[in-house]
Amino acid sequence: MKKVILAGFGQPLIDLFKSLKDQFLILGVILDYERKEKYSCFHDFLASESIEIYSFEKAQTLNLDAVVIINYNKIIDVRSNKIPFMLNIHMGLLPVYRGNSANSWSILNGERRVGYTLHEVSEILDGGDIYYSFSYEIKENETYLHAKNSINLDLKERLPAVIQMVIDGKIKGVTQNNESFVYASKLFPEDGVLTNWDYTTDEIINRNMIFAKPLGTGLKMKYKDSLIEISKISTIPKYKISKGFAGAVVLKNSNGSVWIKTKDTAISIDELHMDGHLILPASIFKIGERL
Repeated sequence: MKKVILAGFGQPLIDLFKSLKDQFLILGVILDYERKEKYSCFHDFLASESIEIYSFEKAQTLNLDAVVIINYNKIIDVRSNKIPFMLNIHMGLLPVYRGNSANSWSILNGERRVGYTLHEVSEILDGGDIYYSFSYEIKENETYLHAKNSINLDLKERLPAVIQMVIDGKIKGVTQNNESFVYASKLFPEDGVLTNWDYTTDEIINRNMIFAKPLGTGLKMKYKDSLIEISKISTIPKYKISKGFAGAVVLKNSNGSVWIKTKDTAISIDELHMDGHLILPASIFKIGERL
């Protein structure tokens, strides 16, 4: 069995350990931060599996075949690396989307195809040779949760064999040199709050894909000094592109939904939640009201 160390933190690292432990000799883990008091359950798992904690410096002395990295939030200095393979599992599709929240930013840019990439760690962040990528196209009325479930399944069922083939030299890396790219920045819960409606309908739908629960904190709107979660939202077929006042309530429907004018068309707000209670938008909004 090939000897590896895992690097990262939290549930992604636990899931990776479970996926690889039957195929590789996992000598231990490298953590980006300890955070033992805040994440005691994670450290309890390490203890229950008798998993040693190493540093990158110590890992250099262990005659490893590879370090496999997931959810690691520090820059890795590879200038003196002696380990044959330093493999990073990047949540995003390279070569285009590098950095944090890469899949989210691809959605914000109007793309529906997201996924993950296995690549070599290099001095350029997320810029090393690509060994493997998995993609999922988010369908209409789906959120990032559907993509994440498919990503996790591929990580479990396909990735162990891919890593084995990389170490065995059966998969060669593809360079990212001369490829166009962007660096994505970290998103925060407040980025999922609509403070105005001066967005296109697609931009609002895309934001909901990212922030919808249970993976996200929920797409929210401000209304009369309150923060309300938009728990169900949908497009309106055949609504023409038109001018108007973004945020105006243009229609109330018998099913309790309301239509809100956006920058280009309109969008249907179907359900709201506040303090754990379901609210039908038509019960609180009036036609002509500006949100």
